[in-house]
Amino acid sequence: MRALDIKLFRDLLRLWAQALAIALVVGGGVATLLLAVGSYRSLDETRTAYYERYRFADVFATVRRAPKALVDRIAEIPGVAAVDARIAQLALLDIPGQTAPATGMVVSLPEIGEPKLNRLYMRAGRTPDPSREDEIVVNENFAEAHRFTLGSNFAAILNGRKRDLTIVGIALCPEYIYAVGPGDIMPDGRRFGVIWMSERALASVYDLEGAFSSVSLKLLRGTSEREVMTRLDGLLDRYGGRAAYGRKDQTSHAWLDHELDMLNNMSRTLPPIFLLVSAFLVNLTLSRLVSLEREQIGLLKALGYRNASIVLHY
Repeated sequence: MRALDIKLFRDLLRLWAQALAIALVVGGGVATLLLAVGSYRSLDETRTAYYERYRFADVFATVRRAPKALVDRIAEIPGVAAVDARIAQLALLDIPGQTAPATGMVVSLPEIGEPKLNRLYMRAGRTPDPSREDEIVVNENFAEAHRFTLGSNFAAILNGRKRDLTIVGIALCPEYIYAVGPGDIMPDGRRFGVIWMSERALASVYDLEGAFSSVSLKLLRGTSEREVMTRLDGLLDRYGGRAAYGRKDQTSHAWLDHELDMLNNMSRTLPPIFLLVSAFLVNLTLSRLVSLEREQIGLLKALGYRNASIVLHY
């Protein structure tokens, strides 16, 4: 072992506390960088795959009452790849054992097959039987908040009429990753839930047979979203349509986008802070060490050690 290596080993034993502190700060910075960047990329790619697999829509609009015959005209808008017309209405929920008011977004499911857009990922159970008007599927956060399982019951006030409902399925949906109720500033599974039920049952309650109150569109790549929304508003305006909005303004997507942006900003902000602090500590420690060991450095040069070897040692 060379003399400088022995000296290095002795210096590390003498300065082990400072060396450990610097190593931890550097390690914290590198770990934060790797974890934040890796987590952001993983979550972003997972979200993209989830959206594509379950056909998350690009444009959304609500209307008071529009005939289903209008769907064909909406599909003829240039750039529209798919149209999903459905019934979506807010309802008051009567949850057993809960005194605070709760609301739910009740969304219709087609009697045959899956929805064209915003499809469900069933975590448990099945979709409602069209012949059973009391069967529903609820979102997972709502079920977990109230400890609901398959077969649980609660009541909902649909269009002024109270109806007992039975849970036959628990699901996830790309449209409601963050389920935020009207007037809420944070997702709260105890106060807001998403309920899917048969279109036949929901249409009879809200007098929407042969009609819809919500429409979602999937666009072809390269299509002008603004142009499609303008044409869609023109078609829905006479039926009490509200202004259409794109995916970036959809509540759940906006929440998720905000969370990912925070994670991305953290990956750009925190690691440089750790690394700058560690660089300051390294500079401070080495400066003091060199100042204290000037005589040793002179002795090493007198013994024939070159400047490069001494610098590399420190």
